[in-house]
Amino acid sequence: MKISLFWKGFIFVLAAVVLVSGTLFVSQVRGGDAFSKEEASHALYAYWLLRDLKAQDWNAFWYDTQRQMVWPFLHSWVLAGSFYAVGVGYASARLLSLLFFALSVLLIYLICARFSEKDGPRIGVVAALLALTSPLMLRYAVLNLLETMGAFLFLAAAYAYLASEDKKLALSYLGFAVLMGLSIYTNYLYAYLLIPAFLVASFSKLGPILVGAVRLSRRGEQAALPFLWWAFRKLIVAVILLSFAAAWFSVSFSRKVMLLMTSIFKYSGGVAPADIWDALAYYPRVIVTDSSFSPWLGVFIMASLLLPLVGSRYRGLQRMYTYVWTVFLLLTLTVPAKAPQMVYIILPFIFIIFSAALSHFLDEMRGLGSNAVTRALIVLLLPVLVSLPRAYTMFFPARPGQNMVQVLEYFRQSLPPGASLAIPINLQHLSPELVLFHFRDWQAPVMAGEGVPDSEVFRKSDYQLTLELDQYGYYSHEVLDDTIFRWNTWLKEKEVKGEARLASLRRFDRIGLTAKIYHRIAPAR
Repeated sequence: MKISLFWKGFIFVLAAVVLVSGTLFVSQVRGGDAFSKEEASHALYAYWLLRDLKAQDWNAFWYDTQRQMVWPFLHSWVLAGSFYAVGVGYASARLLSLLFFALSVLLIYLICARFSEKDGPRIGVVAALLALTSPLMLRYAVLNLLETMGAFLFLAAAYAYLASEDKKLALSYLGFAVLMGLSIYTNYLYAYLLIPAFLVASFSKLGPILVGAVRLSRRGEQAALPFLWWAFRKLIVAVILLSFAAAWFSVSFSRKVMLLMTSIFKYSGGVAPADIWDALAYYPRVIVTDSSFSPWLGVFIMASLLLPLVGSRYRGLQRMYTYVWTVFLLLTLTVPAKAPQMVYIILPFIFIIFSAALSHFLDEMRGLGSNAVTRALIVLLLPVLVSLPRAYTMFFPARPGQNMVQVLEYFRQSLPPGASLAIPINLQHLSPELVLFHFRDWQAPVMAGEGVPDSEVFRKSDYQLTLELDQYGYYSHEVLDDTIFRWNTWLKEKEVKGEARLASLRRFDRIGLTAKIYHRIAPAR
């Protein structure tokens, strides 16, 4: 049996996805460092939900769902299911992101395959390979964050939109509308970017429909059918979207609206551009430097976004341009904070556009002679070879040999069971959220979110845990506030007063820190 071009491409992409995902799991997911502060927050919420499910405590489950307001609950729900299936841990949490990354690459191929029966599979293979070798996409594929889930939802909605347009069935719009609605439960910023992108793409078809209706106005009611059909399908989407939004904002409306406005229109993290020109240039720079392991290739990827006429060659490609430029404009002109991960959700569409533009121009080059395509590929790919060492480090990054997981395990194994502990330290990879997650099954109070050390913390805890960081140690740049310095000063004062003693310490030379455990000395009676 002859295998079609589509299936040949799909099998190739599937094999590449399995190979890359397996490499990332072995080299970075399994045995990776402790969670960052944001990763730990997501994992902790998912663990609490899992605990509620196992106890069948639905009131607690509802409470733990609704209190997730900074980041809505969809990711934690899915992650709780992952924890239930494969166990709770660092690797199992990051495995979910890796799964969304793998599914996103497959969706990239499936979307491209719809452009053209002849060229679609070729475009899809190139776009998939770009995604599998993108520093930005690989970085978040191994972290327990929302980026891979957000990109997957955007791609799934785009694929559903293409499928619904092909089928011309009102029922097929339900899946598309549900996927758009789910963005509200994933991340406020993603919903702010995703929903307008699809609205612009949808309303862009209204102009031709109305023009056709005017031209056919003398032919009777039949002229109104295209517009009525368009309006009916959009009404379905609007009703479902409003239902999703109403369900979420019906509880704690004021608080959620305030968080929505804060996450979008106020500076919180990321980079603050110096002026409007810096803001306009920020995301193009990100595309050039971070979309591909080769900045040379990144220049061509960025340039492809300036060629919208290519979109007329392939059915559905114009929508990709609409998605990308709508998000670009919203991020640049309305969101004050700039960060590479914000462009992550449209990166797959950028790869699709570049791959389609490359396919178009290679076809044009064939008309110039038999060697024209070869020369074009040499110009494109030869400078890419210079960046191959960077490609290697993406898959096999250098590690110091020790990490914060080992530090936390030292604390855990050195403490007697049933002893209460306190560690109000706020580092990027040793936050209160991380401590609560790592000691999630500890059978005694764990005081990790107290912030400022005081006598109450000392009185309630049997042991106090701390770190002394070397000036140029591996984690010295991750200090988020001065808690660790005030905590260490306070513990030394207690030691001098005879109210605490150093019970244990361990030096971690490779990461430049000393872990210490103090024991509270009860006052004599």
